This record gives sequence, structure tokens and C-alpha cells, in this order.
Amino acid sequence: MADFNNLKGAVLSTLGNVAGKTRDFAEKAADKAKDVTKLAKLNLELNSAKEALEKTYAEIGKLYYDTRKNDPDSFFVQLCEEVTISNENIARLQIELDELKAGVDTKKDEDIVVEITEEDAPAEEAKTEQPSEETTPEQPAE
Repeated sequence: MADFNNLKGAVLSTLGNVAGKTRDFAEKAADKAKDVTKLAKLNLELNSAKEALEKTYAEIGKLYYDTRKNDPDSFFVQLCEEVTISNENIARLQIELDELKAGVDTKKDEDIVVEITEEDAPAEEAKTEQPSEETTPEQPAE
């Protein structure tokens, strides 16, 4: 009976150790999950802050260009010229695009008729095909 009690005590002790380790593992996993969630949230906040900063920089640049494009500081002369050239190119492309759209819209409503005259038709020549020596079947060897 003593062996049974010792075995029972050993099993209960082992189960207690396993339960404790499982509890520790679960707590560590929960802590890790919280850390990963917090890390993802912080990354999202960081990216949002960076995006807001980039928008602010762009607004500062646009404001500077709009207010100083005719008399930029020496450091900004080339950049302002590049912006002006880009704006002119964009305006030219927009005009070209608008004209093309207008042309396409008017052509939709028109009937397109194609006439083929005798001059356009290909001349038909009568061909008689002569079998060439290469196309004649070979005689079987005897």
C-alpha cells in the first residue's frame, strides 16, 4: 500500500509540475501575444505619423512654391524651375488628353464608312501550279 501511496504522490506531484509549467507557458504566450499586438499597433502609429509628416512637408513645399516661385531663394531656384516645368508639362498633357477625349466622343456618334474602289482592290492573277521536283513522292526501293 505504501508503494501505491508513493506512486500516487509522485503522479500528483508530476501533474502539479506539468500544470504549473503549462500555466507559465500560457502566461508567457499571452504576454508575447500582447507584445506582438502592441508592436503592430506602434508600427501602425509610426507609419501614420510618418505619412502625416510627409504630407506636411509636401504642403510646406507647395506653399513655398506658390508664394516664392517668381523669386525663390538661391538654393530653391532649380527646384522651383523643375516644378514650373512639370506644371507646364502636366497642363500640356491635360489639354492634349481633353482634345483627344473630345475627338473620341464626337466620333462615337458618326457612322464610319469605308469605300473600296477598283484601284484599291488587288489585281487577281491566274496562277497555274506546277508540281516541283521536291514535292513528287519518292519511288520505293526495290
